[in-house]
Amino acid sequence: MSLAARSQVPITSHSTPADSADPVGARAFATAMARLGPFEAEPAIAVAVSGGRDSMALVLLAAEWAAAQGGTVSAVTVDHRLRPESGDEARQVAGWLERHGIAHETMIWHDSPGPGGAGMGASEAAARNARYALLEEYCGAHGILHLLVGHHRDDQAETHALRRTRGSGIVGRAGMPAVRELTHTRILRPLLGLPRARLTATLAARGQGWIDDPSNRDTRFARARLRLRPGGVRDRDPAAGDARREVEGDAARLSARAVVIDPAGFAVLDPAMLDGANDDARRRLSANLLVCVAGVVYPPRGARLERAVARILERQIGAGVTLGGCILREDGRGRIMVSREPAAITPPRAVNGHDPAQAGFLWDGRFRVTGIRPGDVVGAVVNFRAQGVPEHPESWLSRDLPRAVRDTLPAVLDGGTFRVCALQETPAMATTGPTARFSPVLPLAGARFATSR
Repeated sequence: MSLAARSQVPITSHSTPADSADPVGARAFATAMARLGPFEAEPAIAVAVSGGRDSMALVLLAAEWAAAQGGTVSAVTVDHRLRPESGDEARQVAGWLERHGIAHETMIWHDSPGPGGAGMGASEAAARNARYALLEEYCGAHGILHLLVGHHRDDQAETHALRRTRGSGIVGRAGMPAVRELTHTRILRPLLGLPRARLTATLAARGQGWIDDPSNRDTRFARARLRLRPGGVRDRDPAAGDARREVEGDAARLSARAVVIDPAGFAVLDPAMLDGANDDARRRLSANLLVCVAGVVYPPRGARLERAVARILERQIGAGVTLGGCILREDGRGRIMVSREPAAITPPRAVNGHDPAQAGFLWDGRFRVTGIRPGDVVGAVVNFRAQGVPEHPESWLSRDLPRAVRDTLPAVLDGGTFRVCALQETPAMATTGPTARFSPVLPLAGARFATSR
């Protein structure tokens, strides 16, 4: 039986008529890429490829652009295992790209709640965070500085429409940035200025098929409802991008005064430093802080974030507030400690086939663990304790830490015990096993918002 027959997601033939639009040519794509530079002389880039029309058009255009620069392209598909046919789809993508001579690798979300996964329940946000963590892990391991994703002008317009509906502030209304810097790579969106119709035409002109995901028409999802709405959505709001740049600059300066990031993966915020600051900057700083400590890509939004910011300003955190995968607590000295929420930490799992000579394993989106051996089980201290696993007598930390922090640190199963693998002070003190360094997906203050103009 063919893949198309087995899959619940139809593979669209290249004979499907494209929308009336011109294909994207090499010159137009080169212009879009030039806005996102600079690039090294022989750029190595990765492209996230789901098999949909947007990512398929992107990877073909990117491969031609990179070849013209003397560089290379690697395509990466993340199999979320949320649907039974996802493995077949990944293999279909691999077959297509092999015919184009494009290197391809599939990365699996082992903690997925879907068929074959180990996770327990997942939201769209959880799947998105897992996807970006795996993509960054791939880029870090292969020394790739640039990760291309296929969001286009229609996606940006939908983002603006959704955020207007939710009453988002300046940061939200700006939409997706054309450039976003992670710890080990940059996310680039070269298609943000191009409509979906031109990407469809690009594939049709090349006789290349794609996979249509039924969730794009599933009215349980807000984006699908927008796409099916008569008249579509209003176009983008470029002025919001300029406003966001100003807010991010203010938030970065404020964070330098108000926040201390500890290498144990927690932060201390002095709320007194926020008094009198711009409301948008305070909100952005709070969102950035939660993202940094939680090791995720997207912050909490809306009323929950607003309530948390208000409690910070009013000094009403009290015994604790849980938000965005973090716990906020008063430290008894007028400051607020922000640490990882134990219940949100990635479950322990074996790391298979990892090359310890590479950049390391990004655990829980927060710590880069090096010295991993195939079969090592990495998890949080709290997870191993909950399973009744004792701590190895030689497992130690170089400093005293609150229990709330120590429980969230990475540890490695060693026989019948676990060893904490973070915070050795010097190489002479380090054990021969794995070690970890706090390296969150997004820093507290990264690059300022970049538009596609």
